[in-house]
Amino acid sequence: MLYPYSRSEECAWQPEEASRKLDALGGAGGVFYDSYYTRRNHSQTNPDDPRTIPPQNQSTLLTRGRNSADIRSLRREFGANALHGDAIDEPTETTNPRSRCLAGCKVLSPVAKAFYDQLKEPLIIMLLASASISLFLGNSADALSIALALTIVSLVAAVQEYRSERALEALSDLVPHTCTVLRDGRAIENLSAKEIVVGDLVLLSTGDRVPADMRLIDTVELSVNESSLTGENNPVNKISQSLTVLEGGVTTGNGSSDVAPTPPPLTDQINIAFMGTLVVSGRGRGLVLAVGERTEFGKVAKELGEVEARKSPLQIKIDELGRTLAYASSAGIAMMALVGYLLGRGLLETITVAVSLAVAAIPEGLPICVTVTLALGVLRMARHAAIVKKLPAVETLGCATVIASDKTGTLTQNEMTARSMYSPAFPFTFSLTGVGYDVKKSGGFIVRSMSMENMQSENSVESVIMPGQSRVTNQCPEYACLAALFGTASICNNASVAEDGKTLGQPTEMALLVGSKKAGVPDPRPTYHRIQEIPFSSDRKKMEVRCRPVGGSHSCLAFALSAKREESGKVISPDGSVYFVKGMPESILAECQTRVAADGSSVTLTDSEKARALSRSREMSGRGLRVLAMAFGPSLETLSFAGIIGIEDPPREGVVESIRSLHKSGVKVRLLQYASMH
Repeated sequence: MLYPYSRSEECAWQPEEASRKLDALGGAGGVFYDSYYTRRNHSQTNPDDPRTIPPQNQSTLLTRGRNSADIRSLRREFGANALHGDAIDEPTETTNPRSRCLAGCKVLSPVAKAFYDQLKEPLIIMLLASASISLFLGNSADALSIALALTIVSLVAAVQEYRSERALEALSDLVPHTCTVLRDGRAIENLSAKEIVVGDLVLLSTGDRVPADMRLIDTVELSVNESSLTGENNPVNKISQSLTVLEGGVTTGNGSSDVAPTPPPLTDQINIAFMGTLVVSGRGRGLVLAVGERTEFGKVAKELGEVEARKSPLQIKIDELGRTLAYASSAGIAMMALVGYLLGRGLLETITVAVSLAVAAIPEGLPICVTVTLALGVLRMARHAAIVKKLPAVETLGCATVIASDKTGTLTQNEMTARSMYSPAFPFTFSLTGVGYDVKKSGGFIVRSMSMENMQSENSVESVIMPGQSRVTNQCPEYACLAALFGTASICNNASVAEDGKTLGQPTEMALLVGSKKAGVPDPRPTYHRIQEIPFSSDRKKMEVRCRPVGGSHSCLAFALSAKREESGKVISPDGSVYFVKGMPESILAECQTRVAADGSSVTLTDSEKARALSRSREMSGRGLRVLAMAFGPSLETLSFAGIIGIEDPPREGVVESIRSLHKSGVKVRLLQYASMH
């Protein structure tokens, strides 16, 4: 049975309609009611019992999930949730000698296949033929040496390619191993992702990987990182409403289920969660639409597996050499046989001399030199974290004239990093060293920018810095402002960074947390109780949280002074709570009347200071940074501007030097970047 619905139809479904459509694919041909009650009551003798009458056009997928009795038939009809057609793994007992033997065979089988593929090369075949002839003529030493050399060469190449294949199997790690599924009215946690079927109701939460393509039926601030599929690092906000697909784009609809003329692009399918993508925030539920190779991720994996393996320039040259030697040897044998016949030599003697000369003409050392050289190249590439699947591909790199590469996650770390900061109390900017989320590995601290334009024209005491010092510590006069800046960025944040470097949340928020740690500002969230949160939206372009200190004392002086602010002789925030806001600089500055001074107090924010802050923001944006502004105050009407932070996705170590080296060698490098509309 073929899956009957298109992606355009699935996007246009309302959640209830999706439940009915997918329930109709059940093993019984569509069960629009509770299977348990139906089967039990139909076996009774009272047909007038209302419980035996199935409600029309109703489905239990949203309340009870799939029935376990239908799982096997659904898997048989629409396939298992496994890539490359793999069957569902069955548990094996490793203590069983037969199981250990089978496990060993699974490892040896790819190596044996790779070894056999090496023996099919034309030059290798010629050497095997020469070894056989040498053995036939009684030259066992020559035959043994040739066979030993070929075995070593083929085995080295086979093992190296097998190791590369195992490294490339990391693609399957993007598919989750377990998930939470609702079946028979109960939630099953840690269910193997390979066991889910079409129509299963999957529960998603922050940190989960989506196990299959799903139609979302309800979401709560759900954001998904789809970089593994689209290459775009920005999280995508997901919704559960239906989409009306138009020629000019996709809009949210109100239940229209008309078939769209063309399926919407992946980036427009905002009510679909794709296999292998990561939930970075929020929670939701979804009904499985496609499993295995029918998913978008599975289609990519299938296409990669069907790529035609073309020969490299080196392999083509070696094949040409093999053919040339074969023709020359054949011609030599025929010539020697003719000369021997004309001179009256014996037939066996003439053939022996001719074959010996032909075997001597074949360079048995050539495959060894080529394989060893390529293997050394592969090992050298491996030291730089580059995986080479086939040995001849190393030589192909030397023939490249143009390299086109995606930027995010390829040339860059795919780890957002806070790089530049600006506080209105000082006329210069600050820089943050260190790259990536691992603070122990990369280190990092705040330094004053070396370009301090307009420094001489500033007469404020706040602009005075310690002479001869560039690094900012907690003993410097700038630290109070930076503590307020990074403290706001940490409190108005839903990400988390563990001590072992494991991160969870949106990349931008993780960059702010790691930046705070590098700046020496402890995460203040454990000392605050969050009372209210207004999440970020594309319309408001900001996020707001209201927090109260748990012990009554704030994490920095600026917050404490803000909580004590009075208006008309009364404290604005009697309970000591403070609003913390982050968002687009233009939006934040428009609501701020004061700013943070060097000592942490609040002073009037002038129009010239607003203009200077916007100028710094545009300067950071011009350098490719993602800019966020921070503010805090006892109420949303009395916010103090804390400053702005510029975040970037830094290049990988050695990328810039590599590009420069490629340019010097005549290779053109073109960077391809995909920009999402969301």
